[in-house]
Amino acid sequence: MFKHLIRTALALALVGALAAASAQTTIVWSFWGDPGELPPNYEVIEAFHAAQDDVRIEVQHAPWGSYFDRILTQMAGGTAPDVMFLNNIPSYAARGVLFPLDELIERDGFDTHAYHPGLLAIFSYAGEVYGFARDNDTNVLYYNKDLFDEAGVDYPSEDWQWADIRAAASELTVRDARGRATQYGLALEKNRYPQWVYQNGGSVFDDPLEPTEFLMDAPEAIEAIQFIADMILVDGSVPSFDAMAQLGSTTELFSTGRVAMVMTNAARIPTFMGAGFEWDVAPLPAGPDGIRANTLGGAGYVMSATSEHPEEAWTFLKFLAGTEGQSIFASTGVAVPASYADPDVAATFINACPETVSCEIFISETERGRLAPMFPDWREIESTIVTPHLDLIYTGELSAQEALAQMGAEVRRFMAERQ
Repeated sequence: MFKHLIRTALALALVGALAAASAQTTIVWSFWGDPGELPPNYEVIEAFHAAQDDVRIEVQHAPWGSYFDRILTQMAGGTAPDVMFLNNIPSYAARGVLFPLDELIERDGFDTHAYHPGLLAIFSYAGEVYGFARDNDTNVLYYNKDLFDEAGVDYPSEDWQWADIRAAASELTVRDARGRATQYGLALEKNRYPQWVYQNGGSVFDDPLEPTEFLMDAPEAIEAIQFIADMILVDGSVPSFDAMAQLGSTTELFSTGRVAMVMTNAARIPTFMGAGFEWDVAPLPAGPDGIRANTLGGAGYVMSATSEHPEEAWTFLKFLAGTEGQSIFASTGVAVPASYADPDVAATFINACPETVSCEIFISETERGRLAPMFPDWREIESTIVTPHLDLIYTGELSAQEALAQMGAEVRRFMAERQ
């Protein structure tokens, strides 16, 4: 009799466990990232699973280079992940593939005040909020202290302007007997041109979110883009973007000691921590007139309009965008948290950084952030008009004056046709 009761109790427990398991809903979360960027994402999943029993997360990960093609294909087929890590949100929201969040935010009283208004703006479209930034894509100047010491070059300072970084990049470039660079002074990321334009007092559009006028063919922008091209083509201190397809990314070049300086974001810190040399970070150099500018904005989390589990997706999105998720990412030091204005969150980020790295610079640089273009047609304009013309400049086929004049005419024609 006693054994029968035990067996019955075990059977009932098993039935209960199976019922609980069957009640769980699995949703798909997609994100990109280098290997060093991935641990915080899995830490978030672990914390979310520990906090509740109803929702389980399945991961869809891909490198940056292939991530967006896959997402676009899934969106077209109505099979996009429930929760997605995305940027350039208005371009997706305008196509109706994202889930608007305003009613859910109001219903649950989700607090959005911790977010910088600019970060909320770039995750909105037509008056509705579609997501929340994970972080701010703040850039800093990483530098290899060992290479600076070997070359006898002073470390970057807060007083640096364009002329200073150009001179240092030339001094830090090493060539072989045939004149080929074996070590570059500086490596740049191709999509960072807006901050150079801003540092020179220019703009890409009159309004980055609701543009009416294209301004990148103005003298300030022409001078900024030509400055980048001259470091590549005249000085030879910056590898061309075509060459980097073979040499490697800024992350690979810096972590292997083949370049002395790179301008990039906090996501590179875990990879650089494994480098076999001493390094630190400095503010971005100011433009010739002392203007400082950085990136404001970053990628973040949105929900698919075709999700079969919107309530569960919203539960996870609130966790990602709330105190728990933000604290986890801040504590890893891989991204300047979107709620960086909160002193506690900022302190969490700074304390998570290596002791030898001046991570408070990420916070001060974030305060200098300016929005890059972020409106529905921008992705098409940039990929079909802006980038091809910039390529002509960086390869020396056209001067900045010539290429940007052509670019301006084509962008204005595109905008007129879309009105």
